[in-house]
Amino acid sequence: MQVFHSFQEIKDCDGAIVALGTFDGVHLGHQKVMRTAMEKAAVHKVKSIVVTFESHPLSVLCPDKEPPRLATVEQKEQYIADVGIDALVLLPVTKHLLDESPEEFCQQILDYIHPLGIVVGSNFTYGKKAAGNTASLTAFMGAYGVDVNVLHLLERPGRAVPISSTVIRRLVLMGHMETTAALLGRPFEVTGKVVVGDRRGHLIGFPTANMLIPTDMALPPDGVYITELGWDGTFHQAMTNIGANPTFANQYRRIETHILSFQGNIYDKKVVLRFLKRLRPEMQFDSTEDLVREMKSDESKTINYFQSLGLK
Repeated sequence: MQVFHSFQEIKDCDGAIVALGTFDGVHLGHQKVMRTAMEKAAVHKVKSIVVTFESHPLSVLCPDKEPPRLATVEQKEQYIADVGIDALVLLPVTKHLLDESPEEFCQQILDYIHPLGIVVGSNFTYGKKAAGNTASLTAFMGAYGVDVNVLHLLERPGRAVPISSTVIRRLVLMGHMETTAALLGRPFEVTGKVVVGDRRGHLIGFPTANMLIPTDMALPPDGVYITELGWDGTFHQAMTNIGANPTFANQYRRIETHILSFQGNIYDKKVVLRFLKRLRPEMQFDSTEDLVREMKSDESKTINYFQSLGLK
């Protein structure tokens, strides 16, 4: 997949079909927009290209009110590549970009891509103060002979509620990881580097890989989760605790992952943590022995979970 970070960088994409949107999280609704663009591109034997943004507009307009992110820029790029798109324009969110009128934004798409068609979701807005919408986009592009295909929002299975980043963010923050995965089309993931912890896990028979809490990312609530931890292209069955270890004194909130049937050193490795299922909330125990007993129960449930999927 070609990746560009401005309209001016775009090469070899003339006449492409554009999938246009914010695409925060790249959930199933976003993927529908992209795949529709890919299908149209295949019919006309042209490229498919996504035009999107690195972050939420509030990251510039009012950083304190920016919602927690569902993906880093690097993850967003990978998720879009996984859909199969030919090219990606990933625009940095700047004051200049946010001050552009809807007409100025549309003109850049025309000037630098010369699109054969554009695909958007029905809730797409753009331009200064979100003044542009699908009606203005259709009118502007129609004047230049560019077809705009506006898709109805994909609804949650069994519910007349659209899949949205807002809904998914709420599910993550509530710890509903299986429903989150169903709407994303993949498990929810966070990335980070393994850091040195206090090594208490080694002393009680449950060594852990410790990750610092990503400050701008959505994160499930404190508790124990069935997870997979990946590095160097391979994922390993695991269980993860998020929290401050209330059983022990002088602790801080962190992510600690115990990898099943693994011995080794992965300090400083960049890892991907996939959340599959919440087992229980974080608890304070009266003794280390009580904690270890509960952790063995958690481990047994984790092993059974993977075995139920036919995995060993």
